[in-house]
Amino acid sequence: MKQRNLYWLLPVTDIALITAIFMGGFWLRHSLLAHIMGSDFRLSVYHYFLTGLVLGSVQVTFMAVFGVYRREFGLGMIEEIAGIIRGALMAVLFTLATTFITRQLFFSRFVLIFSFPASALILSLWHSQFRKLSSRTGMPSRVLVLGISDHARQLGGFMENRAQVNYIIVDYLDPDTPTEKIEAIIRKEDIHELVVANHSIPPEKLSSVILACEKLGVQYKIAADIFALVSLTARVAHMGGTTLIESVPAPLSGWGLLLKRAIDLILTTIFIIILSPVFILTALAVVIDSGFPVFYKQTRLGKGNTPFKMLKFRSMCVGAHNEKAALSHKNESKGPLFKIKNDPRITVTGRFIRRWSIDELPQLFNIMSGRMSLVGPRPPLPEEVEEYSRRDFKRLHTIPGVTGVWQISGRSNLGFDEMVKLDLYYVDNWSLWMDLAILMLTPSAVIKGSGAY
Repeated sequence: MKQRNLYWLLPVTDIALITAIFMGGFWLRHSLLAHIMGSDFRLSVYHYFLTGLVLGSVQVTFMAVFGVYRREFGLGMIEEIAGIIRGALMAVLFTLATTFITRQLFFSRFVLIFSFPASALILSLWHSQFRKLSSRTGMPSRVLVLGISDHARQLGGFMENRAQVNYIIVDYLDPDTPTEKIEAIIRKEDIHELVVANHSIPPEKLSSVILACEKLGVQYKIAADIFALVSLTARVAHMGGTTLIESVPAPLSGWGLLLKRAIDLILTTIFIIILSPVFILTALAVVIDSGFPVFYKQTRLGKGNTPFKMLKFRSMCVGAHNEKAALSHKNESKGPLFKIKNDPRITVTGRFIRRWSIDELPQLFNIMSGRMSLVGPRPPLPEEVEEYSRRDFKRLHTIPGVTGVWQISGRSNLGFDEMVKLDLYYVDNWSLWMDLAILMLTPSAVIKGSGAY
């Protein structure tokens, strides 16, 4: 497929970009900052260029190991950027360690350290644009979905509208369709992939469909009924030729929680200091527009279904919550969520601070108290939790966040089921690198303002 063949360009262009970034650091250190840090020309420009090439090759190798060059990711750019950040840091640490051990540190340490944040940011932007370009110019992958349920169509909709690969859903077939007819449709419609999105297909039928795909050289995916499991923290294992699903400890536990808490405290303290003028100006705007109080305290449920008071700048008129029942017929969200795009209760100042997510800033104090984290699932209202299924309660196994997958994936434009799936995936696949990627993508989501109402 044409689209797939384009991906060999990524590692090549990445090495070129990392080398250029390294040379940019050299220019910055020995030109703009020379009068502050002094000049150090023990190595020539040529040697710096060679070092940049080596660093680029090492970083691309780490990125390949961390799965950056996969075609698809569960959380799209979040996981890809997480791998880029991790690869950039590991490459710098590896280079520092190697030069220290061999006592060959002749080039500027500033240049090397500068390349970590610079390459993480620039490569993330480049990969994002490359994915968009390849999805528009590459040959789309034609998909046949075996399933006609709402779940099957929801999966197909995600593949067409949100997946990083350019998918086209050709048709949805009834699971009872004979295998011979499925083969004929695959040939006639030039199908590239078959997705089995029905969980009640008999094993014999499923086996015949898989064999047909292998005979025709068509890729296949089987949607596991993973949401029916009590625990989503599981992995595939093999024993005596039998495939098993076994539980594993959640990544967000033990040392993971301690690390996350330490980073929350450090970054939140910095953010509060830097953003203090914004706090003061916003408070004045709220008072001038609609009087006191400045803050709105709302009961939300945190980890372990524990209630807490979440702080926000007040963006609605006083007593807005009491008017919710009268506006229930205008609710534009499905499931337990309550969202109205042009909510009449929102004040003039409130509409502005919601658009730019300024109303969320007081939640930094919730982080300091330990009730929230910088990154995590959206904290739900008690009335939302009353409608939760057993699956949905998994969202309450971790501390809620000011930002998260829901924030950078469309916010209010997300349906409840889609938001739950994204949050559950985050809970079960958490990593420090994923948190850093979400924090990196949050400013872009705020500027775009998608779903901010």
